[in-house]
Amino acid sequence: MQHDNSSPQRARLPLVGMLAMMLLMITASHAQVNSLNRPYQPVVMKGSSFAEFANNVASLNQLFLYKYSANTWTQIPFQFDEVEPDSLDVAKTTYFRQGDGKLDDQDELVFMVRDAGDRAPAGAWIDDQASSAYTRYEIELTDPLAAGSAGYVYLYRSTTLTVPATIKDYVTYTPPTAGSGNDVVKGQSYEEGHRSNGINNSLLVPPSAGGDGVDFLDQLKIRFQLNIFSINVPITEEGFALQGIRLRDGNVRLIRQLQERISVLGNNLDFAIDVLYYAYSAVLSTDLNITVDNVNLLRQSIDFKASANGAKWYNQNITNPVTVDGVADNLSTQNLAVVVAPNFNWYMLSSSHGSFVNLFSLPGSLGNSQKFYYHDAPSGSSDGTPDSGANTGSFGDSGLLITGTNIKGRFAATIISYMLGKDRPRASADSLYKQTTQALSAKTQGLRVAIQDHPGLVPQHFILRQNSPNPVSAAAPATVIRYELPFNNNMPVSLRIFNLLGQNVRELVNTVQPAGSYAAEWDGRLENGELAPAGIYFYQLRAGNHVATQKLMLLSR
Repeated sequence: MQHDNSSPQRARLPLVGMLAMMLLMITASHAQVNSLNRPYQPVVMKGSSFAEFANNVASLNQLFLYKYSANTWTQIPFQFDEVEPDSLDVAKTTYFRQGDGKLDDQDELVFMVRDAGDRAPAGAWIDDQASSAYTRYEIELTDPLAAGSAGYVYLYRSTTLTVPATIKDYVTYTPPTAGSGNDVVKGQSYEEGHRSNGINNSLLVPPSAGGDGVDFLDQLKIRFQLNIFSINVPITEEGFALQGIRLRDGNVRLIRQLQERISVLGNNLDFAIDVLYYAYSAVLSTDLNITVDNVNLLRQSIDFKASANGAKWYNQNITNPVTVDGVADNLSTQNLAVVVAPNFNWYMLSSSHGSFVNLFSLPGSLGNSQKFYYHDAPSGSSDGTPDSGANTGSFGDSGLLITGTNIKGRFAATIISYMLGKDRPRASADSLYKQTTQALSAKTQGLRVAIQDHPGLVPQHFILRQNSPNPVSAAAPATVIRYELPFNNNMPVSLRIFNLLGQNVRELVNTVQPAGSYAAEWDGRLENGELAPAGIYFYQLRAGNHVATQKLMLLSR
């Protein structure tokens, strides 16, 4: 039915409809305020989460990410990374191959949790007319560690928007000198440098992030050992020969791939080390297929400089800290025990220069023994391989160690490092571990803005039209609701859908609108993004003191 409220009249509804109206009138619309507390973590979402944009529909340069806070829309840092088959290994995918510039299902949207905002009313829209021609996606982030907490960002498509030149760049890059791998990566809480073969050999936390700007890293160590005629032959990161660096740099993350080569018994073994650098963290992954015989040791560890002397070292098994002082410690088997993939282990070095938290997973199928590696001593190493790096001795050299008689197979490891301010307590590491292993839930739902059908034409009556199509079904999963506003002055306008009990199902419009003819779209979903159950629903238009109501049907989908 339609109501022309230019003259007062009473809506004639069934009794259940009158009850719905009464309950709806006392239902206030409360926007969900951002309550997430994960300032150091990124969000990575697949293009398939945005069905109307994916499958080569939307160009990546037409997509923009916003937050809504204090009734204001603000564009936030983001990037889309295209994921393509790797020209170096067709069985794998890569970030480094040129794509088609359009959103595909496997492409990745990246942004920081700290940039999420409040939930925007359905009728609130950015000030960009071109975007109103497309669906807007609301991304709702919820935290399993904090019941009821949520934050929101919004993905828009527009042919007229651009990314402001002033938007924050979370990670910056200084290229290496010619023929070298000595590049530098700067995040918000760290500056990491590399030696000529691309391996990490410096790390500092700047004063702006709570550190003191002093380098406290000696070197990243990656090594394995062969037993040849009963003689152990170690192969260390010192022997890595850099073959090249592949790079992708965006506003939120920088992806750096080292292509390395080592010589084993006269044969060249090529492998890659991929690191994804974010504002406060880095994710290292390597996938080394070990096919040679008699490998009896694998190790990855981080050795710190003498400047870390006095730091506190913890892991998941240790409550009272171990003091880093270059003097050997007697850690028990229980202290060094690890869990294997898919679970993560963690350790932390908390120093006056900055705090370093490392999480790693271990493939349980490799070797006879897996454990933490920890060596704090004036010389050598605890596994028999030679010391390396510019620093004399080891200060809190920490990581993972796999041993066995004949280690063979794929060594696929993921290592996540956080760099934070100085003297962080053990609880900081434990919190990061929980947040990393219990990821945020990201839910998307699409919405079309209520746009003017015929700009410039002023309707003569206040009208709420029957939705079309009706009923809403699997064959027609979205319906359009049109309405007309004849008023000379801008008025607060709301368009809501509610069920037979008068409970608010979805708010489609909540904004101020001038006179005109409008259209809003409902995709048959509840406010939380779930499909609404089949049944009879009412939708109500309010503009000042004027009210109109219609009924629609939703079939099972």
